[in-house]
Amino acid sequence: MTGLVVDLPIETERLLLRPHRMDDLDDLARFHGDPEVVRYVPWPVRDRAATEETLKVKLTQTELLAHGQWLVLAVEERSSGRVIGEVLMKWASDEQGEVGFAFAREAQGQGYAAEAATAMLRLAFDDLGFRRITAVVVEGNEPSVRLLGRLGFRQEARFVEGVFFKGAWVTQLVLALTADEWRSPRSPSSDTAEIQDVIRRFLDAFTSGPAADVDARLDDLRAVMLPGAVVVRTCGVAPELDDVESFISPRRTILTDGTLTGFSEHAGRGRVDVFGDVAHWFGRYTKDGVMDGERIPGAGMKSVQLVRTADGWRISAMAWDDERDGLALADHVSLDVTQSDSQKGPGR
Repeated sequence: MTGLVVDLPIETERLLLRPHRMDDLDDLARFHGDPEVVRYVPWPVRDRAATEETLKVKLTQTELLAHGQWLVLAVEERSSGRVIGEVLMKWASDEQGEVGFAFAREAQGQGYAAEAATAMLRLAFDDLGFRRITAVVVEGNEPSVRLLGRLGFRQEARFVEGVFFKGAWVTQLVLALTADEWRSPRSPSSDTAEIQDVIRRFLDAFTSGPAADVDARLDDLRAVMLPGAVVVRTCGVAPELDDVESFISPRRTILTDGTLTGFSEHAGRGRVDVFGDVAHWFGRYTKDGVMDGERIPGAGMKSVQLVRTADGWRISAMAWDDERDGLALADHVSLDVTQSDSQKGPGR
């Protein structure tokens, strides 16, 4: 058996994937010591000394000479020169590999993980000739599962209490992607499923409860919206325009201070249109809860514009209107109008 030739470094639009250097220590220590970053990765929270010891090992993990070896690369942000994460590729067996990744907290939610993982998949399938790549994830690590799903991975196995991980038996998920799947065009059904998940996550954010729970859901809402997204409320009054934070702030207050209790929102029937990297969801939603002691059920229609990013589908704009006197969901009108149709006059 001969080794595999890995041509390094690997450049992407924003990143440089390269062998580690000892001067990476400060950057690595910052996220190797962050409990949130290492929560679902095999290593423990490390202090600077422990990070330095493991860095010395990483300096040697730059080749794939035999089955079982890991290629471990630093992910450098090209604009700043900082190391913001790491990506890994294991030569598991003939034509098969395994990928992994970890990123500093401040680098998450910006598409860096997707960009780096995509580069590693190109290396595996296009350069090394692998036929199959797996990824092993601890159940509960939803961001990684969603990212892998966007890259085309599908779940193959779920091992209940299959590994002893950081002091407890945990459930392990195995996801996989084949070369044929990697090279095939994206399935419209996978786009639809992801867009529906984005809509669900948006609506789930507005569930009343303890502040910590609400904040976690609102952070997830931020993750599915572009930073410059626009939110428009009509509801029978002059349109009110908000950016992401001005939209979230007053709603967080009433969801956590007892003003609004037992509140939740849910998506109903909707339509998804996709063309390339733009999409639109138009559908029904319902809401229910108690405000200042009075039940406030409601329903309406939401129009959501989305764009495909390196980190998946994201909301670029949203507008909604609610049922009220003289307006009901039954008044929803759906028309397919072409340019030529719109130019036709009466009787033509």
